[in-house]
Amino acid sequence: MNLQQLRSLVAIYELKSFSAAAARVSLSHSAVSLQIRTLEEEFGQPLFDRSTRPASLTPAGKATARAAQKSLKMINTVRLIGEGQQHRELISFGVVPTEAQHLLPVVLRDLQQRQPGIRIKVKSGLSGTLALQVLNLDLDFAILTAPISPLPELQVQELVIEPLFVIAPKHLQAESDAALLANNPFIAFEAMTWMGHQVSARLQSRGIRVNEIMEVDSLDAIEKMVREGFGVSIVPQRFLAPPLERHLNIVPFCSPQETRRLVLIHRTGEENNLPIANIRKIIEAQAVMG
Repeated sequence: MNLQQLRSLVAIYELKSFSAAAARVSLSHSAVSLQIRTLEEEFGQPLFDRSTRPASLTPAGKATARAAQKSLKMINTVRLIGEGQQHRELISFGVVPTEAQHLLPVVLRDLQQRQPGIRIKVKSGLSGTLALQVLNLDLDFAILTAPISPLPELQVQELVIEPLFVIAPKHLQAESDAALLANNPFIAFEAMTWMGHQVSARLQSRGIRVNEIMEVDSLDAIEKMVREGFGVSIVPQRFLAPPLERHLNIVPFCSPQETRRLVLIHRTGEENNLPIANIRKIIEAQAVMG
């Protein structure tokens, strides 16, 4: 067993393809296949089920690939330290774009105060993508919208509950959220997001038909367009953001009011990781202050 063989195995696991894995590790498809067969002979058991097309990892193969992921990450850290490139702790985490403007700067500031000298790498993306990156060890943890279904091998800890509101221009009044939604053009939040799925499901369950005129992937843009009179929408009162009612007419969405839950996800067994513990403390402190 050598590092090149493990890199090939991990590449197949992450990319779900021998051909794509071969391109990543700069080898031919046949060379990667030979590496895997050599590993299987050494381990004395198959890592792939070749009765399927394409071949799929066996349970033992998945467990081996995940262990190899962790090992390669540790080896890379050792190399960087040995080369003098990593004198400070590096953490990487993800955050959904809707929290990048208000929550993220506070988290970054307070995290650096709690852990002086820490190096931080932040990625922004959809909740599902970030969850996969945490699972694949590309990120240490992520702040995202609560998942629709359980996330295997990941721990989910609730951070913040954000109430959802129907928002409308200040001049537009209505007695109910349903009336606002049914009688005005609707600006939808991106349907592929977990919050987009949540809103669509609630509209359908209540039998509310909206006249959707556009779909936007930015809550800030949606709020601005509603202020300018393009239509109405459904958005959360985001944690640490200015109150929506400052510039908009707002009505609670559903009764009891629907909410969006922000959660912190990380791999099982890392509950006592210092950055993760500090993130929870930062959010709790901000909630008390505000």
